Amino acid sequence: MGGVLNPRIFGVVRPEDIRDKRVLLSPLNWGMGHVSRSIGMIHRLLKQNNTIVVACDEDQESVYRMYFPELTYASHQGYPFKFSGQGNFGWDLARSLRTLKSRLKKEIEETEHLVETHQIDVVLSDHRYGFYSERVPSVFITHQYHLPVRGLQSTANVWHKKRMRPFQHVWILDYSDSKLSGRMTVNSNDKRVKFVGPYSRFSVYAKGHEKTEANVVVISGPEVYAQKFADDMEKRFPQALFVCSAKIQLSPNVRRVSSNWTEQDTVILNAQRLTSRSGYSTILDLEVLKIPALLYPTPGQAEQIYLHDRLTDCSEYTP
Repeated sequence: MGGVLNPRIFGVVRPEDIRDKRVLLSPLNWGMGHVSRSIGMIHRLLKQNNTIVVACDEDQESVYRMYFPELTYASHQGYPFKFSGQGNFGWDLARSLRTLKSRLKKEIEETEHLVETHQIDVVLSDHRYGFYSERVPSVFITHQYHLPVRGLQSTANVWHKKRMRPFQHVWILDYSDSKLSGRMTVNSNDKRVKFVGPYSRFSVYAKGHEKTEANVVVISGPEVYAQKFADDMEKRFPQALFVCSAKIQLSPNVRRVSSNWTEQDTVILNAQRLTSRSGYSTILDLEVLKIPALLYPTPGQAEQIYLHDRLTDCSEYTP
């Protein structure tokens, strides 16, 4: 390996510190938000003369290739999880816990194999708990050092912190004052934590796009919730331009863009205002786009509910 960063002796590591290395990266597969924000990270690392290997599933790879056709991709299974559509994320997670634990155990072995096969120097895990190596520095990328849960669900926080222990470094995608993430990252008191700032796929584009669309509605997230969101937004904003998957059903007279991500990006870059879910990747995008947005949380997702209540005034958010 070229200039290996020994995890036991290497001190501070931030994105700007990683140069001329072979980097292995993998994003969580629960929605495409982790793919979206890692595009900005990959773009920076490539500019620093790093070689990137992305471990992901087929759906994720199809998106990455739109931006980075030259990268090396390794097939890597996602975490087993299904949304019931009843708005109870905690219960959905509990039902998947046994298969999730089994997948985590296997993933640890797979990661070590990928490190050896591709002669990796640094492992970057975008919120994948089992994607780390004991041989090279491993970084856990997140915006949730503390999960925004209360009561009985607080046991999830204990499990979350335990799963982060094997990582030598934790990157928080926010400013040092936790401006965007709030109590999810404040008072961590963990020397591994570095606030590395916001990352978004829109940071790869030049600024100065003409704002020709008054309102662009972005339909995203698990399909069972996405269709309900689309139905509601169509009633509220029938004149808006919708960005959504071809699987989403809309009335024939509603304007829509269901093409690939790079074409959708052009539409969003031209928006005067965005209407979307209040996921953290959207908050990161808005921080780069610098446009106002109407945000609505996905039912049952504590993180989105917390971000909505904290950052918006009657669902209106201005970065």
